[in-house]
Amino acid sequence: MLSNKRQVASTRRSAVAAPGHKRVLHAFGGERLAPRLVAADALPHEPPGTSTEVRISASQPPAVSAATHRLIFNYHQLEVAATPPGIALVDVTPQIRELVSQSGLVEGTVNVLSRHTTTAVTINENETRLMDDVRQFLSKLAPASAPYLHNDLHLRPAPEDWPGGWAAWAGQEPQNAHSHLLSMVLGNTLAIPVSGSRLALGTWQSVLLVELDGPRPRTVGVQLTGYAAGGAAGGTAGGGATAPARD
Repeated sequence: MLSNKRQVASTRRSAVAAPGHKRVLHAFGGERLAPRLVAADALPHEPPGTSTEVRISASQPPAVSAATHRLIFNYHQLEVAATPPGIALVDVTPQIRELVSQSGLVEGTVNVLSRHTTTAVTINENETRLMDDVRQFLSKLAPASAPYLHNDLHLRPAPEDWPGGWAAWAGQEPQNAHSHLLSMVLGNTLAIPVSGSRLALGTWQSVLLVELDGPRPRTVGVQLTGYAAGGAAGGTAGGGATAPARD
């Protein structure tokens, strides 16, 4: 036993002292294993003395003052009557641009919210074949046919006061655990700067609603915050009361 302890101690000392190496420890089930050494030159790195140049653009935003602009906090909802079946992507950029134009927003931010637990929002290129790639990739990432605990409806209670009880609830509840997981991976919110009355999107960027469990009616929350043209007192405006969104 003493010999084994000395051997382990010797291994640890050599691992620490070895030049040009990084020490990586692995543990499984609480059991300590011998150190594994990874050569430093095997790790990705930039050549010595190199750096990536980052410059600040010289563009000048329009001057904003209380005399010529008003502060706004406007909330709206975009409504999609019926999304395509399964996984689909819906470009909502034109509608968001229209809201920016109608509000007179000059400098500020547009916040976009996916209001469902089986949709997401993202920014990317709206190109037909790329959209097909996205659908195929997401289908492989979380296959609908895989076993999920959320899909065991017989083990889940119905929400309280559901009309018709458990049988009525189970009859309409979809087996869509994969859609929930993909929604969490992709994300539910975006913040897009507005400068000079324009969305600060790149040339090929579009704001996309990602449907993960269609077809369904969907809503997307859009809030515009910042300074709008006109010197009237600031306030709020938008789509009125916000109804709860299903899934």
